[in-house]
Parts: sequence; C-alpha cells; structure tokens
Amino acid sequence: MKSILFVPPHSKPAGQHAAWQRAARMALRVLGAVGGGYAFCAACVALLSAALPRLMGLPRSEAVVAAAMAGFVLYLAVLICAFGVRGLLRLWGLLAIGTALAHGLAYWFSSQA
Repeated sequence: MKSILFVPPHSKPAGQHAAWQRAARMALRVLGAVGGGYAFCAACVALLSAALPRLMGLPRSEAVVAAAMAGFVLYLAVLICAFGVRGLLRLWGLLAIGTALAHGLAYWFSSQA
C-alpha cells in the first residue's frame, strides 16, 4: 500500500509543467515584441530615411527626422500587434521577413546614386 504523503522527488505536479510552458511562451512573445520589434522598426526607419529623399524629393535631413518620428509610431503598433498574433512562429517569422525585406530595400535605395 502506497502512502498518500509520499511524493517522489523527481515527480512534478500536473499543472507545473503547463505553467512553465505558458511562462516560456510569454517570455518569447515579449522578447519578440521588444527585440524583434526594435529590429524591424530600425530597418523600417533606415528604409524610410533612404527612400523619402528619392521618392518624395525631401532633403535628407528632413527625411531622417520624419522617418525617426514614424518609427516611434510603428514601434508602438508592432508592440501591440505582437500580442495579437496567434502563434510564436508566425510572430517571429513575420518580424524576421519584414526586417530582412526592409533592410534589403534600404540597401537598394541607398545604393541608387
């Protein structure tokens, strides 16, 4: 007959594993929102800084200031949307693809002289 009070030291309660997984998913989502969102917004600011003078004829200094101000709004939107995306893989994938695309376009616009 097993004692009710004896719990083997290696066993965990059933809810502890699920709580750890929820905490890990939330930590990855926050990391994606803050870190990935920052990288994405930095790439978008670089893209706007390079594209606005070429597309709209703005002086470069005004384009940089306008892009930086737009970056604050974009970062806020990314932070909010990061918690609305269904899955972590989708969040990280969208941020990675968007960052790579924005960096590529920024490089292309800056190399067009």
